Amino acid sequence: MNINTAIADRARANEALTAAELDELASADILSLGMLADEVRRARVGDVVTFVRVVDSGEAANGSTASEVRIAALPGTLADAAATVEQVKAAAGGRLVSGFSLADLVARGWGDLAGVLRRLKAAGLDAVTEAQLDRLEDPEAALQACQDAGLKVQCLSLQKPNAEARTPMLMRARALATRFPWLTTIAPLSREQSIAVPTTGYDDVRAVALARLALPGVPNVQVDWVQYGPKLAQVALTFGANDLDRVSITDDDSLGRRRTSLEDVTRNIAAAGFQPRERTPLA
Repeated sequence: MNINTAIADRARANEALTAAELDELASADILSLGMLADEVRRARVGDVVTFVRVVDSGEAANGSTASEVRIAALPGTLADAAATVEQVKAAAGGRLVSGFSLADLVARGWGDLAGVLRRLKAAGLDAVTEAQLDRLEDPEAALQACQDAGLKVQCLSLQKPNAEARTPMLMRARALATRFPWLTTIAPLSREQSIAVPTTGYDDVRAVALARLALPGVPNVQVDWVQYGPKLAQVALTFGANDLDRVSITDDDSLGRRRTSLEDVTRNIAAAGFQPRERTPLA
C-alpha cells in the first residue's frame, strides 16, 4: 500500500498525525514508510547519530571508557535501593549514575513516589533509566512525581510487541511529551524480547518509523545497541532512529583496534550515511 500523499505532507510539516492516520501508515509499504520516516528524521534532527557508552553497575566503573553507570536490578527495599545507589555513585568516578524502571518503582509501593525519588536522588541517582508506558497505570502522575523530585527519566519506552496497541501507546507518549517537555527520547522497541510473541526485523523497523512520524515534539528515537545488535540498529537509523543506547565498553583485544566497541559503532553509523557523535548522558 502506497502512502497517502496528504498524510505524508502533514508528517513532513511536523503536524500531529491522528490515530487513524497512524493506523493507515502502519499498513503502508515498509520501504515507503522507511523513506518517509528517514526524510522526516533528517529534517527534524539532521544527519548526526548520537550514542552513549554504558557500563553495568556490577562491572568496574573507575577507569572505564563509559560515560554512564547504570543500575539494572531494583532491590527489595527502599533502604537497600538507596544503599546500592550510594555504593555505585562512590565507585562511578564522577560518571552519571542512572537506574531502574519507573514502573518497577511504582509497583514496589514504598510510599509517596516523589518522596521515594527524592531519597534516591539524595543517594546519588542522576536519572531514572526508563518509563515503560505499557506498564504504568497512571504515567502522568508518575512522571509528575519525577518532575517534583527533580529527577529526569532518560526515555519513554514501549515494552510489549503488540501492533494493535502501538497507535494508542504512541498517542499517549505524544501527550506526555507535550505535558513534560523534558522527555526528549522515545525507545519504541522492547528491551526484553518476548519468547511467546517474538518480533521480526520488519516489525521492529516499522515500529521505529512510526515512532518518528507520531512524535514531532520528541527529537530522539532510540534503539538499544546491546539488545538489537549492530545490524538491526544500523537499519533502524535509516527508518527514523537517531540515538543508540547501551553501547558496550567491553572489547575483545584479540580482534584488534578496528573491532573495539567504539570503532564498531562509529563505523556502523557512518556506513548508514550519518555522522557519529558520542553524547553526554541526558544531553
